[in-house]
Amino acid sequence: MTNLTAEAKSLENVKNVVFCKTEEESQKHYDVWSEIYDNDLITLGFGGHTSIIYMFSKHVEDRINTKVLDLGGGTGLVSQFLRSQLQFKGEIDILNANMDMLYKASKKEVGYSTILRHWVGDSGDLPFRDATYDVIVCSGAFIPNHIPASAIKGILNVIKPGGLLLLNMRLETTGSYGEELLNNIKQLCSEKKLELLDDDQYIHFSKSPNKFNSGCFVYRRT
Repeated sequence: MTNLTAEAKSLENVKNVVFCKTEEESQKHYDVWSEIYDNDLITLGFGGHTSIIYMFSKHVEDRINTKVLDLGGGTGLVSQFLRSQLQFKGEIDILNANMDMLYKASKKEVGYSTILRHWVGDSGDLPFRDATYDVIVCSGAFIPNHIPASAIKGILNVIKPGGLLLLNMRLETTGSYGEELLNNIKQLCSEKKLELLDDDQYIHFSKSPNKFNSGCFVYRRT
């Protein structure tokens, strides 16, 4: 990797966690990557966090009393942007599978109410009471070896009726995982458990030579 460009090195780190063989292997990569994770996303021009913040600004009017879960929140960049860019004053909890990433999040000036290490399983059961959150934001965690595609069904339980789920996902490159996730979401919408309110497409890594599209989606729990 010594002869690779900065963008290529950063992209290699992304591939190590997304396209490895197991979730456990992915987490081992995060143990090391956490030190330079934020810088790599800047190097690649990651558009997911920006899109989530934009959608939040459009659909969440109450910036004081809204309670947010940053699901798969990594180093806390989305939470940080909610505070710094939107002057969001409400409660924010963060949940992530990797302790090193959460340690980085804890050092940001967010003021989390809860910082929780938790591995989201296939059922999507989360260690919170049902109907706890007004909004769940999830940027970049619905990918292979991270949050299982089947977990979307259980995750909804901790959103208040009428509350929002803001998530982004790759529209390309995730193969059968992406197909399963989209099918699960379509089923939830057909069962009137979710309602699509808005969507936005963006270039996933704007500074990478290998560009592909991703989407940010806003759903209401019905």
